[in-house]
Amino acid sequence: MYSYEVTLEEMLQARENRAGRQKQLIDRYALPLISMTINIPGPQKSTPTSKYVFHEGYRILTSQLAVNQMTALHSETYNLPTGSEAYVAVHADARTLKKLVIAIEDGHPLGRLLDLDVIGPNGRAISRDELGLDKRKCLMCEQAAHACGRSRAHALPELLGAIEALVDSYTQNHIK
Repeated sequence: MYSYEVTLEEMLQARENRAGRQKQLIDRYALPLISMTINIPGPQKSTPTSKYVFHEGYRILTSQLAVNQMTALHSETYNLPTGSEAYVAVHADARTLKKLVIAIEDGHPLGRLLDLDVIGPNGRAISRDELGLDKRKCLMCEQAAHACGRSRAHALPELLGAIEALVDSYTQNHIK
């Protein structure tokens, strides 16, 4: 099955568009904003697997917000050729919200594939480093994910195979 391959220019434009949308929502709601995307390497960003991970991740996020009694005042999702995106403006303390999304990223079986950023009402993203937490680990090894990605330490087919195995394992254990 053919899947659209995005160009670097399209990914850079998507990043710029995302930053603009984040600013609009922060300006409108004056609340912390969760910006959610998926960590899928390679040029194919909108695949059945990435869409499944996105929708499951969004379900988990909204469920955890409800369980923690954090009110989402606005949410929107987009399925784009450059990958799915969600924005959720939440009535909560930004640092507490960042700790919640880190718990999802680090604790859920699909969490490594989710990119859950929290932007404070001041427009500045809250980092793991600010909270005294380690950087995210690579899907394949124990090194920092950012360093492995930049150095291309792992071949794309190997990474995509690991992602498929992770998603297959999750679906076998969580879908009745």
